[in-house]
Order: sequence, then structure tokens, then C-alpha cells
Amino acid sequence: MMLHKRKIKPIWVVATFCLGLLMAHGTAHAHTVYFVRHFEKITSPNEVHPKDPPLTAQGEQRALNLAGILAQVPIQSVFSTQYKRTLQSALPTALRHSLPVTPYDPRQLESFAQQLASLGHDALVVGHSNTTPFLVNTLSGQHISIGESDYGDVFLLRFDDKGKVTEFKTGRVNR
Repeated sequence: MMLHKRKIKPIWVVATFCLGLLMAHGTAHAHTVYFVRHFEKITSPNEVHPKDPPLTAQGEQRALNLAGILAQVPIQSVFSTQYKRTLQSALPTALRHSLPVTPYDPRQLESFAQQLASLGHDALVVGHSNTTPFLVNTLSGQHISIGESDYGDVFLLRFDDKGKVTEFKTGRVNR
């Protein structure tokens, strides 16, 4: 059976996206990787750590909502850069699945993309407005971008057993 790459079809209703996630696991595939950019971060000029800000209350809520969306997905790895905002975005999903958050180096994205393609199990990757599009575009051949003020987009890449992307979907984590 030949699978065709899907065109980008935004799914803006969380319930529809969740249903799609659950139904997706009934089809033959090797693994699925979910990509998100970290959620809302504190941007106040008076913050204590201007280069490593934590999440806002809205960002924390969105991280909890992501964990709820992925609760029934058999996530076996959660990856994040080592910044407060990415770790805080990843942590609720990791805790929900009793997993550690595994760091990845945002300066080594080519090798990390290869690792994700051959992973063999479902994973969540939390990154930034530059790293997330790079990984998604490199792996899928898509041309996504994320603006500096865009938060909540989820990108699903489904891989076959040879590490080729067979499906691409987008969704959104509401606050």
C-alpha cells in the first residue's frame, strides 16, 4: 500500500485533533513525533533572568492542556532544550507518562532530526520558534514557520519503519 504525503490541513478544534490522534494509532506506522514550540514566556523587561525566562500562567496552562491531549498517546520519549520555558512546556506531558525530559542540543539539529526519524516509538519534542520549524521542515519537506508571538501550534509527523514521513498534521493547544 502506498501512502501519500498529506497537505497541511489546520485542525483548530482541540477535540477534533484529539480524535485524530487516537484514531491514528489504529493505522500501521512505526512511530509519531509531536512537535511544539514552548508556550507563552514572561517577557517583562524587569525579569530576573532575561535570557532564560519561565512560562507565564497562560503558558503553564497550555502545557497542562498539551499533557491532557497527549494522555492517551503512547509517548515514550519527551525531548526539550535546556531552557526554563521549554522544560516547563514539556514537563506536564513527561510527568503524565512517567518519563524524564531528555535534553537535546539546539546546535545539533541535523543529527537530532536523524535520531527522531529512526526513533521507533512515539515522542514529544519541545523547541523554539527557530528549532521547531527547522526540525519539522527537515523531516517532512514542509515549509512551516512560527512567529515570535505564536504559541500553541502542534505538528504531528508520522513515520514509517524506514524513517520516512507518511503523514503531516497540524493542531492547536488551547489555553
